[in-house]
Amino acid sequence: MEPAENHRHPARQGALSFVKFCLRLSGALLAFTALEGRAADSPPVFTGIVEPILARTCVSCHGEKKQKKNLRLDSLAAIMKGGKDGAVVVPGKADDSDLVQRLHLDLTDDDHMPPKSKTQMSDKEILILEWWINSGAPGDVPLNSLQVPDAVKAAIHDLGSGSKLAAVK
Repeated sequence: MEPAENHRHPARQGALSFVKFCLRLSGALLAFTALEGRAADSPPVFTGIVEPILARTCVSCHGEKKQKKNLRLDSLAAIMKGGKDGAVVVPGKADDSDLVQRLHLDLTDDDHMPPKSKTQMSDKEILILEWWINSGAPGDVPLNSLQVPDAVKAAIHDLGSGSKLAAVK
């Protein structure tokens, strides 16, 4: 039967339209599933990666209930506001950020953070914070929208696998 004859057979034309519809729908579902998978693999940078690190090591002294030196580290807005001594994060400049400088002080230094008696950040957590600040201290943009060095990707993966990041959320 020639294609022109399909116009004379409404049942065939309807079946063909239904098949085309199903193919389009399955294509759309596959595309949506792929996007959803990429979103799951790309957590929001601040709340999914940075905030859990700070919650684990800083927020007991710099959170909603307690703010030593009038500094809160429990939200992006509070971090950017700084505390009694001014800004703690200089977006794009980790080395100039008081937060990073204090992490690198000798553990016996009174200005080292967190204090010696508190849970310390791991080298991987510090690497992530430095990358975050050097990347401009972004909020909740998807991780895959930023340039992430392999070492930072590995650190994020390791912390996520060890559920250090997920345990706080």
